Amino acid sequence: MRPLEGVRIADLTWLMAGAGGLKLMSALGAEVIRVEWHGRMDWLRFHAQTPIPYRQPDRAPLDPQSPNRSGYFNAINAGKYGISLNVKHPEGRELFKKLVAVSDIVVESFTAETMDKLGLGYEVLKSVKPDIIYYQQPGWGKKGPYVKYASYGPIAQGVSGLTEQSGLPDPNPPAGWGFSYMDWSGAYYCAIGMLLALNYKQATGKGQYIDGSQIEPAIYMTGTAILDYVANGRHWQRTGNRSPYVPAAPHGAYRCAGPGADRWIAIAVRDEEEWRALVKEMGQPGWAADPKYATMASRVGNQDELDRLIESWTKDQDAYAIQERLQKAGVPAGVCQRAQDRLELDPQLKHLKWMIDLPHSYVGTWPHRDIAWHFANLESDQGGPTRRSAPCYGEDNDYVYGELLKLSKSEQDRLRKEGVI
Repeated sequence: MRPLEGVRIADLTWLMAGAGGLKLMSALGAEVIRVEWHGRMDWLRFHAQTPIPYRQPDRAPLDPQSPNRSGYFNAINAGKYGISLNVKHPEGRELFKKLVAVSDIVVESFTAETMDKLGLGYEVLKSVKPDIIYYQQPGWGKKGPYVKYASYGPIAQGVSGLTEQSGLPDPNPPAGWGFSYMDWSGAYYCAIGMLLALNYKQATGKGQYIDGSQIEPAIYMTGTAILDYVANGRHWQRTGNRSPYVPAAPHGAYRCAGPGADRWIAIAVRDEEEWRALVKEMGQPGWAADPKYATMASRVGNQDELDRLIESWTKDQDAYAIQERLQKAGVPAGVCQRAQDRLELDPQLKHLKWMIDLPHSYVGTWPHRDIAWHFANLESDQGGPTRRSAPCYGEDNDYVYGELLKLSKSEQDRLRKEGVI
């Protein structure tokens, strides 16, 4: 049994922020039904696609135009069901209402006014299902002067201040937190909001409307900088790999020997005991006795030179060998792992089984990131109730329209011919 078994969610999200939250709900057992239409296909269906030459022994070569071969889309929507439905068509809207009538949650990540313009806003759907939970996730929230604006993860990072806080010190430009970092933080808040609303519904029998913008989770992540300004009047200064509040030196990423020219290890020394252990593992180099490195304060004051000296030791060594030596000596150190490391080489991640194989109806079986928590007495994995990867476009029409909504085959055929499903 899975924790959310019996919960059904109508999924109108796209890209990552909302879809990522529903990926977690699916892993916990919720029946997530993804609603799509070929007239406005999710962009992720055409990103990070499985290579065209790829084939498994029992499969034909992949179609280069297929919307079903995106590794990105398939990972983020694993465990979900999928239907094709044109909600801009009057009959399509009525079909969506029928789906809402047998669902517990509706989630959408359009701009703030889209669902109201379609005639499918919260008040309308509440009249269809009085105890429905409606989670709306526009980039800027439902109210305010920016409600007509669109947003994506990098925009949320910029407006929140996270982009300005990230990167090397001035005069270097802000670096940001990588592509669409806030999409994932928004996804986690989306999942938390749905779980809280389900708990409220279980306690009261009532539904809930949730206004969950993408911008606000990003602002919450700037709390330390805001508090420092309010309490101390200090403006945030980018510190790169430096430790901004707790004295630590050396504290950074240091180049190591191959394979390749881009292999690094992170080392953080926070006290004198760790410093002495590091010096011992480096073979007691003469420069370590210099008074400039005798105390934490002096090491912090000479970090640039100290970094060069540390890297003169690491650059000709294997990163994993250094990690093992320093960890055994009590010095915090970890390899800056690449994708191949995480997928194939890291023994801890292998032990945790963080990647699991899931079948896909079009591209075959591929590894997927599993969820990060596991229950002793409940089932939970990214295969969800479908026990597979993401749905192909419209893959579960027969199940949803036939079994759930009780439409006859002839009625489904008519709706398909008229561009409704």
